[in-house]
Amino acid sequence: MKSLPLIHAILVILAGAAAGCNPVTPAATAAANPSPTLSAPTDTAFPPTPAAPIDLLGRPGHIRLSDDSAAGYAYRSFLQIPIGTAWGPDGFLYAADWTGRHIVRIGKDGAMDELPLSATIETLEFDGPRGVAFDTQGSLFFNSHDFIFQIDPGGKVSNLTGVIREVIGSVAVSPTDELYYTDRGEKGAVRKWTAPGNSETVVEAANPENLAFGRDGTLYFTQVGQDRVMKLDADGGTAVPFVEGACGFEPCFLAVDPEGDIWIRGINRLSQYSPDGTEKPFVVDGQAYPGGPYMWQTAGGIAFDDEGGLWVASFDSRVIRLAPDEPGKADPKFTLRKVVPGFQASVLDTGAKGELYATDFNDGGLWRIRPDGTADVIADWDWEGRAAVAVDEAGTVFLGMPNGEVMRMETDGSLSVVATVLTRRMVFGGDGMLYAIAGEINGPKRLVRIGGDGSVTELATGIDGVPLGNGEAHISCATDTGLYIFTEADRNLFFVDFNGQGRLIANLGSLGGWRNPVAMTASPTTGDIFLVPHGPYVLYQISPDGKSREIGFRFFGDPWGMAVSRDGRWLYVAESGAVDKVPIS
Repeated sequence: MKSLPLIHAILVILAGAAAGCNPVTPAATAAANPSPTLSAPTDTAFPPTPAAPIDLLGRPGHIRLSDDSAAGYAYRSFLQIPIGTAWGPDGFLYAADWTGRHIVRIGKDGAMDELPLSATIETLEFDGPRGVAFDTQGSLFFNSHDFIFQIDPGGKVSNLTGVIREVIGSVAVSPTDELYYTDRGEKGAVRKWTAPGNSETVVEAANPENLAFGRDGTLYFTQVGQDRVMKLDADGGTAVPFVEGACGFEPCFLAVDPEGDIWIRGINRLSQYSPDGTEKPFVVDGQAYPGGPYMWQTAGGIAFDDEGGLWVASFDSRVIRLAPDEPGKADPKFTLRKVVPGFQASVLDTGAKGELYATDFNDGGLWRIRPDGTADVIADWDWEGRAAVAVDEAGTVFLGMPNGEVMRMETDGSLSVVATVLTRRMVFGGDGMLYAIAGEINGPKRLVRIGGDGSVTELATGIDGVPLGNGEAHISCATDTGLYIFTEADRNLFFVDFNGQGRLIANLGSLGGWRNPVAMTASPTTGDIFLVPHGPYVLYQISPDGKSREIGFRFFGDPWGMAVSRDGRWLYVAESGAVDKVPIS
C-alpha cells in the first residue's frame, strides 16, 4: 500500500489594502470593473512565511446547486487546475490554480504551499486566479476572468482600477515592466494597463488568451479556437501570424527560453520555435520531439526557471519539469521529472461503508477515499490510462485494466486476473453479475457480461436497433431491473435488461456539450440518472422515463467519473484534482 504524500508547508497570504491603485479617469470609469472586497492589511511580508496547515476539505466547493447552496468535497488534492504559471524571484514556481481558488507555490522538490487568495479577496471564491506574472521589482500580478490584482513586494494587495474588459484571459509583464492583458470579449483585444488606472488597446484580436514577451521585446499571444500564435509587427499596431497549427483549439500557453526561443504548449503537444518561426526539435529522456512517446495531455501553463528548466502544467492537475542535463547550455537535452503527479479520477464506484474508489488516469492506481476525506492508494500499476472499477455487494473490488485484463482485488491486496476483455466501464447489476462496456477506444462498443469463471458473454452491440457506436459509452445500474447505457457521440440514453434487450429512453443532445465528453451515473435507490456534459458544465437529473431538470451548475474541472452512494444520498463527481460531494437526497 502506498501512502499519499503530505503537504509540506502551507503559506498564508498577507491581506492587502482595500483600495485600487489610483482613481481612474472619467473616460475609463464606465468600463472599469467594480472593486472586490479585500481584507484588512497585516504586517506580513511577501513572500509569505509558513503557517499551520489548513483544511482544504473545509473550503466551500465551486459547484452551485439549485437552492444556491455549495457542494463540498469528498477529496481534494492541493493543486487542481494550474492554468497560468510564472517563475518567482524567490526560486519557486507560482501556479494560478483556477478551481482551487488559490495560487500554489511549488518547489523543485515537489513541496507546495499556497497564497489562499479566496480568504483575502472575496470574488475569488467564485472565480479563481487564471494568469500570473512578476515584474522586475518583485510585484506579483494575477487575474481572474473579471479582475487584475497586484501584490507588491511589501505585501500590499491592490485591485487594479481602470481595467477595461469583458472577459480577461491572462496577464504578462514586458521587459520594461509594463503590464499587458488580454480581453476575450466580443471585440477581443490585447490591452496595456498603466497607472493611475488607464487601459489602452494595443491590438484588436478574436479571443486572445495568453501572452509572452520575446527577448527582443516582441509580444506574442494565443487565441482560443484559432490554432495559432500571433505576434505584433514592428509598429505594434497589427498582429501577424507567427506559427500556425501548434495550439489546437483549446487554450494555448507560451514561454520564452534563455536563448529567446518561443515554446508553445497546446493540447497534447509541446513545441519549440526560433524567433523566425522555424520549429526546432528537442530531446527529453533521449527521445526526440515532436514525435516522442510522452503524452502531454491537456494544456496548462509553462514557464522557465533559473536553471533553464521548463515547467509544464496540465489541466489534469499535474506539473512536470524538463530539467536541463547541462544547465546554462544552449538547446540542452532534458530529463522529465514528475514534480506534482496530480490526480484525475477517471472512474468512480462506492462501497457499503461509505468509502469511495477512484482510478487515477495520471499515474495509474486505485485510490480509496474514506468518508473523512483521507485517502490512500491500494493498488498501483504505474501507467497512464483509464481503468474501470466496480465493487460488488460483498465489497470486493474489480478492475478493468487498460491492458485488457479484468482483475479482482484479494483480501491481501493482491490482484488476480479473472477475465480478458478490454473494458471501458463496469458495473455490478441488481442480479449480482458484472457487466461492462467493452471495445477499443475508437472501435465498436458492446455490452458484455463477465462471469466468475472468466467467461465473457456478448449481450448487445446495439439497443432496439440503435448501435452503441464507436464513441465512449457509460453504464450504470438501473436499480434491480436492469442497466442504463449512455453513448457520448449520439447522446442516446438506453435501458437494457440483463439479457441485452432494451429500449431508447431519450436522446439528450438538447442538454448541450454536443459530442464533448460526458460524466454519467444513476442512483441505486431511485433509478434517477445524473449527467454532466462538458461545455455547459451543468448537472442534470433525469427520471427513468427521460424527463430532465437542471439541479446544479459550475461543474468546472472537466468532470469524468461519477457515482452515487449506496444509500442514494450523495452524488460524487470526479474533476481535475478533486472529487466533489453533492447532496441529492
